[in-house]
Amino acid sequence: MSRAIALALILISLTVAARAAPQLVYLSCDLPATSDGPAEHYDFTLNEQNRTVAFYVNKAEATSKEKAVFGPATVTWKHAFSMGATLTRTINRTDLTFTEDLELLGDKSHKVGQCTIDRPSD
Repeated sequence: MSRAIALALILISLTVAARAAPQLVYLSCDLPATSDGPAEHYDFTLNEQNRTVAFYVNKAEATSKEKAVFGPATVTWKHAFSMGATLTRTINRTDLTFTEDLELLGDKSHKVGQCTIDRPSD
């Protein structure tokens, strides 16, 4: 009987540990070049448990981590800049479409790109 109890405790502890570990999703996303600028590439790490998106910003040579809304169909996050600009990024969870919307002083730009599931770099 004690073996059965020990086995049950081990299975329970493994289940709890699996739930506690964050489920990270790595995406490689590209926005095509437009008349407003060159093509852009992003490597996103989505952490639904912590409700965050982390990524490297090439232009700034810095890593950014933003709070995100993980809905059933999309993952969306916004960044408000001090100059009144708002940048909204959305990834469609079904087809991995990546959109970036920038609003600055009444002017709006809309870019659409694509993501692929990636593996973490070592």
